[in-house]
Amino acid sequence: MLKKQPLAVFVAVALSPLASTAATNTTEQVDEIYVIEGQQARFKANSNETAMRMDVSQLETAGQVAVMDQTLIQEQNATTLGDVLVNDASIGVGGTDRNREIFMLRGFELDTGTGYLRNGQQQWSYYRHPVELMERVEVLKGPAGLLYGKSAPGGLVNMVTKRPTAAFQASISQKLGSDDYQHTVADASGSLNESGTLRGRVVLSKQSEGSSRRYVDGSEPELDRQVAGLMLDYDITPDTQLSLHYDRVVDDSNSDNGANIINGKPQLGSQFIWEAPWSFMDIDVENYGLDLVSQLTPDWKVKAGYNRQDYKRHYHEGFGQRETYDANTQSFKYFAMDRHDNWVLDTAYIDVTGAFQFGNIDHQVLIGSNALRNDYVGQRVMEKNQTAVIGGTYPEPDIQYGTATPRDPEPTDSIGFYAQDLMTLNPQWQLLAGLRYDREENETDTYYNLLPKAAVMYHPAPEQTLYVTYSESFEPKNPVDSDTDINNGMALDPVKGKLYELGYKQTLLNDQALFSAAVFQIEQENKVVKEAITGSDDYNARTTQLGKQTHKGVELNLGGQVTDSWSLHSSATYLHARTEDPFDPKHDGKQPADTPEWGASIWSRYDVDNQTYVNVGARYVGDRYGDTKNTYHKPGYTTVNAGVGHTVQTSERSDLKLTVNVKNLFNESYLAGGVQNKTTLGEERKVVLGASLHF
Repeated sequence: MLKKQPLAVFVAVALSPLASTAATNTTEQVDEIYVIEGQQARFKANSNETAMRMDVSQLETAGQVAVMDQTLIQEQNATTLGDVLVNDASIGVGGTDRNREIFMLRGFELDTGTGYLRNGQQQWSYYRHPVELMERVEVLKGPAGLLYGKSAPGGLVNMVTKRPTAAFQASISQKLGSDDYQHTVADASGSLNESGTLRGRVVLSKQSEGSSRRYVDGSEPELDRQVAGLMLDYDITPDTQLSLHYDRVVDDSNSDNGANIINGKPQLGSQFIWEAPWSFMDIDVENYGLDLVSQLTPDWKVKAGYNRQDYKRHYHEGFGQRETYDANTQSFKYFAMDRHDNWVLDTAYIDVTGAFQFGNIDHQVLIGSNALRNDYVGQRVMEKNQTAVIGGTYPEPDIQYGTATPRDPEPTDSIGFYAQDLMTLNPQWQLLAGLRYDREENETDTYYNLLPKAAVMYHPAPEQTLYVTYSESFEPKNPVDSDTDINNGMALDPVKGKLYELGYKQTLLNDQALFSAAVFQIEQENKVVKEAITGSDDYNARTTQLGKQTHKGVELNLGGQVTDSWSLHSSATYLHARTEDPFDPKHDGKQPADTPEWGASIWSRYDVDNQTYVNVGARYVGDRYGDTKNTYHKPGYTTVNAGVGHTVQTSERSDLKLTVNVKNLFNESYLAGGVQNKTTLGEERKVVLGASLHF
């Protein structure tokens, strides 16, 4: 019984400081289908579950799935999803205005509502995701419409959360760094009863940070962020498990929407913030739900789950209009806004997986369904044509969103049914075939889609895989809605993405490392374009779907332990992406925004001995454009990060880990994501000291 008490005490004590903001009984989703067992080497994942929603090895996955595990997340002191995703060169980073992160995958922007998953279910992503709750992040590359429904053709990001453990474990960490950075995390897990059938885990985090940038009055923006999560697993029977989860993120910060770049330099300097000092963004996000897993027979399993995400945002902002700056009067115009948004995202799924033999062919099948409902309600008021003076006044108008008429609810419902079969013909050959039927309905329209997927895998040897894959994605479009458009009211087909990919994978160094390579082409068809019309008194445009986007690329990845002491995680990519618009020469033949042709990333670890390790990493981002017309050029850059860690044994059951991380070691100045008047400037050199106690 004594073995159970430390966790119970830890949970009770740790939850109390955040009771007012993070709610008690918090839980976090942990879906068994996303746990990867048997990891043998650092930075090498033996299998993944995002690609096929089944537990299959990387060598039986006919596609590219990058995995950033807990070791990588901790060594790099990652505090945002962006800190994690930059480890994959196929990820492009967009702007970070209004406290969200924008990413491109294989050159296509990840949609806020459909491009991100948590344990395989869609997550509304207009905020900084809680990395503290993540066990690993998987990046599925290429169209994923078969299993996940509507999404962009570049792929998906799946955030896999931590889950309870049977054995007691706990840690408390404290980190301090540049710009008043402070980050405290407490994590405890273990059994809650004698038999071990009830297990729990609690994660609590508090983060605060300043900035090197300044408002017109000399003050700096501040961040105050709190995370709380609770996960519970209960074995109803030896073959059936119920998991409950709840988590909450409270993120309060000031606004900084980036710099205005003139001739390659930030107008008014790299520290100047155009937004009002009184601007703020308060975000409150709750996730809660359950998952049920039952092993029906040794070969058949059923899984089902539900999650509700309740996202509330209040932002009160004075947005500086950069183009109105008057150097003579040191003033510029701004508009003020007070806005409240509430998105509620309900997701559910059921999967039946099984294995059987028919004739001489082994089958691993998946039959399932997933559903999504998205509701939105919002209010906002604005005051335009206000004037701010640098070093002087930035008046705050008396506006409150509560005085505005709420927007009508905008519910969207979708449901999909899918079937997939992984067929093993013999030790050398495997086939994959799948089909999805999808239906989406909003207030005015209903859409239907049928999506196939097919792949062939050849294994010259047990440690090698050659594959060819075809898959599709879709994104529904509302009918044309413009009285001055000659096609007003015309229904639009979904924007379709089609992937053709040839790849190779091989385990190396006695299965301690994994190498993969892929050559791919993604064609996005039915893109909406407008043709200008002249000579008509009634119409000035014709909307069609003759637009197209073609992305061709090569990817290389190597991860694992090269020697007993040296391990690495690395990737490189080449991407040729172009847009076709027959009616607009300003866009036709142009490169998508924030999509470089060349990119590379590497993170390495060298173990000096059993107590001490050293990290060195680098990321290269090639030249790119910040706009779709390719008028705003951003030069390429390389950043280098480094770190060192040392562990001290404090007792038989505990140890103390001390770390130093340096981000942007050589203080490289560069332009990150965003358009010309809202460009995120590259983070300056940042030093973080950490201490964590594990027991």
